[in-house]
Amino acid sequence: MTQANSWFERQLPALLISRFDDFLAVQGDISFQVGEAAWTLTFGDVEEPVKKGATPKAALRLRFSPPAFQAFVDGTLDPVAAIGRGEVKASGELELLAILATFMMPLQRDLGWDAG
Repeated sequence: MTQANSWFERQLPALLISRFDDFLAVQGDISFQVGEAAWTLTFGDVEEPVKKGATPKAALRLRFSPPAFQAFVDGTLDPVAAIGRGEVKASGELELLAILATFMMPLQRDLGWDAG
């Protein structure tokens, strides 16, 4: 299983479940092309939120080279440089990318007290 397959089939669904209420509140879809493989994330779809294949009319369409996608997932992607090199292309509602980024951030739980 490639790292992209693992991310779309395991890690991304787990992120969506961890923030399920937020996931249900968002509308729109993101089509990802990573090398020759493609997936579509549909916010609010409880039956099949991530499916193989690109949706041509997705609200946001992203294309990544495999190394750029890995850097995106790792949080090390320099988007300006990657776009300049042609490793990343985006079209559509970029707000959805910002929303996805919030799902990818670790959950912060403030207990309201300092245990130290």
